[in-house]
This record gives sequence, structure tokens and C-alpha cells, in this order.
Amino acid sequence: MTAGEILVGLDGSANGAAALRWALAEAGLRGGTVTALHAWGHTPPGHAGGGRTFDADYGAGDADAALTAAIAAAAGPEAVAAVARRVVCSPPAKALLSAATGADLLVVGARGVGGFRGLLLGSVSAQCLHHAIGPLAIVRSRTPDGEDSGRLVVGVDGSDSSARALGWALAEARRRQARVDVVHAWQPPYVMPAPYTRMPLDPEVVEKDARQLLDRLLDREDLARQPAPVERIAVRGTPARAILETALGADLVVLGSRGLGGFTGLLLGSVTHHVAHHVSCPLVVVP
Repeated sequence: MTAGEILVGLDGSANGAAALRWALAEAGLRGGTVTALHAWGHTPPGHAGGGRTFDADYGAGDADAALTAAIAAAAGPEAVAAVARRVVCSPPAKALLSAATGADLLVVGARGVGGFRGLLLGSVSAQCLHHAIGPLAIVRSRTPDGEDSGRLVVGVDGSDSSARALGWALAEARRRQARVDVVHAWQPPYVMPAPYTRMPLDPEVVEKDARQLLDRLLDREDLARQPAPVERIAVRGTPARAILETALGADLVVLGSRGLGGFTGLLLGSVTHHVAHHVSCPLVVVP
């Protein structure tokens, strides 16, 4: 992949189709190109079913024909000429992560044709979420097409990852001529029982610190270029809930892959993990 390209995974699912339509719209904003990737393989007999059977003769030509049909079904026959195609005989997540090297953005559907129906996030999108080294967009099929609110939401906590997410969201808002809501959640410290009792901080002091954090992060940015004033939202509560509630009706949520909490060795933070499983609009995760 090269700069300016958007890579999207396509597997014939409704979520994959929504991901392709979203990627095409995003490429239009950026003046970039879209490559659709379909990873194919011989379905193991033990996992056959649902119209999928073991076929030792299935090859790259069959996979390309399936990909071409999926592009046309998702975005119309005219999209076939506009979208570059790539087929790989490999596990899907591995193929996508490898092919996305150097791309501006990797786009996947929230859940593909495999897995359990009750899951909100499929195994391929979950693996990409945990291991992508560049920006990743996760799109759900129920996302309304063409209904723009003109609002993006980005969650920040003072971490380097969230600062990069903020920069990404501001640039995206300029492309979309949209407003950005910057959310930071705060909670008063817990009062521990004796003998560890300490004086609790005044909630107003904690809220003031939260608002100052928002100001510090945004003071680093050139906000004069934004098409609308940036909203600074300090919310008392848990970060995931604050982001999900603020995101209701938004066009896009942007998060860093890992915040200040959790264990150093983890590639994905718990807040991003929770939001990815429950947000209804497209989500972009920035490493």
C-alpha cells in the first residue's frame, strides 16, 4: 500500500459492504484511492455450513470473481472500476494487517460472515483492533448511509495516544466541515477506609483539573482552521460511558488505541475495547 490509499476488507457480509461504502466516501474526502481485499482459503470441513463447503479447487480466480461481485453489490457496478482489488490466500486478519502497511487507513466491518450472531464485534475486526499499527476504522451495517450530523466525537485522557487521536479528529473535521466534541471523563477519588483514610478532594477541584486538561490539549492545536468551534466536554463518570453517551447521533468517534490506565504491555486499552463493542456509529482507532 502507498500513502493516500484506504484498504478495506470485503467478505460478502452486510458489515463489509457498509465498510466499503464508508471507505469510498472517505477516499472522496481525501482525494485518495480504495483497495478492497478479500482473503480466501479452503474452508475446513469441520467448519463448513451456511452455504460454505470445503472446495480444494477454489483459487485466486474464484476469489477475484467473488470480490468483484461483492464490490458491485455493496456500491454499485460503477464501483468495480473505481476500486482496486486484491485477493490473498491467508487468514483474513493476517492478510489485512500485512497489506495495510503504509496505507492511510484500514477499514473493516464490525462483524463478517463467520462467528456467532450475538457478537457485536467479529474475530477479524477484533484482531485488527488489537494489532493494527495504523489508523483503523470499524463500521457497522446499521450505520445510516448519507445521514450526516456534522459532528465528530473524540475521547481524550492526556495520553500520547489520545493526543494523536485528537489531531486525527481535527484534521478529519476539516475535511468534513464538521464540529468536534472533545470528551474527557473525570471521577472524584475514592475514600479508602482506615488505616488508609485520606482527605477526599473536592469534586469541584477534580472537575477544574479535567477542564484544564482539555484546555492544555487544545491549546497545542491550531483551532483557527476548524470549520466550527470545538466543544470541550468534561463529564463526571466513567470514560466509556461518557464517550458512548456523547456519541449518540454523531457521525464518527475517534479514540486512541490505549490511554493512561491499564498495563503497559497492552496494545489496546479497556475504554477503547468497550467503546468498540458498543458504539453504533463508525469508530476510528489511532495508535
